[in-house]
Amino acid sequence: MLKERCELFHMMRRPTAPPPHRNDASIRLTAVAPAEFAYRDKRLGDTEAVMVDTHPDVFYPTSTTVLLLRAARRVLTAGPPPRAVLDLGCGTGIVAVVLARLLPRDVAVGASDLSAAAVRLTRYNARRNGVPIDCRRGSLFEPWAGERFDLIVDDVSGVAEPVARVSGWYPAPVPSQAGDDGTRWILEVLARASDYLAPGGRLVFPVLTLSREEAVLREARARFGAVEPVEEQWYPVTEELAAHLALLERLAASGVVRLEKRGSRWCWATRVFVAYRP
Repeated sequence: MLKERCELFHMMRRPTAPPPHRNDASIRLTAVAPAEFAYRDKRLGDTEAVMVDTHPDVFYPTSTTVLLLRAARRVLTAGPPPRAVLDLGCGTGIVAVVLARLLPRDVAVGASDLSAAAVRLTRYNARRNGVPIDCRRGSLFEPWAGERFDLIVDDVSGVAEPVARVSGWYPAPVPSQAGDDGTRWILEVLARASDYLAPGGRLVFPVLTLSREEAVLREARARFGAVEPVEEQWYPVTEELAAHLALLERLAASGVVRLEKRGSRWCWATRVFVAYRP
């Protein structure tokens, strides 16, 4: 099982040299040609991959994104049909694209990101996949004033800043700025999400053990009627992080992050939760 999870994490990492791609002026964000990301979840019975373009200026989908999508799809299956869903912190738009392909055409699918490059890329990927997505630029919920959603999928950064800077996960144009304990953005999402959820609406959000997870869960339980775990996945510390093991140990000793020794390797986890608005 640990080997399988290691392989999943390896596949989700940013490619070091994107392959050549067709020339498309509408998506040329920098001089570097974009690559592609293929999404397929065999656990949910997917037989074909959903393809989106990626780009070095936009956060590359990770195993957390795949886990979020698995959780969101399971939450949707277990609840009433939605009328509107939102991909918050959309990046490449993979979450919005997958949900738009799965849901009926009359379901409104929104997506937003602070990055102008991410918004352009999501719009492109929506056209590529032939799905209607209303993608807007802005910080967190700013683009959605007065609107309500039955499902919000939050993929906003949640890694302690000292870890984020040495992880290799964030390209230079993509800031983390999640604070020393990684909770800045997710706490703001939890504080404001109820204002953007329809009655009975659901918020799907990740909590990484590379942040102060107990602070996040305490806030979630204070804000929502019910908070339930949906998915959990453990990963071995990468080579980039292992080179800064002393830093990780200091953060763990102060309660900022949580690591577990599994076999001979230190590991961290992504846990995905669903919160229900009464």
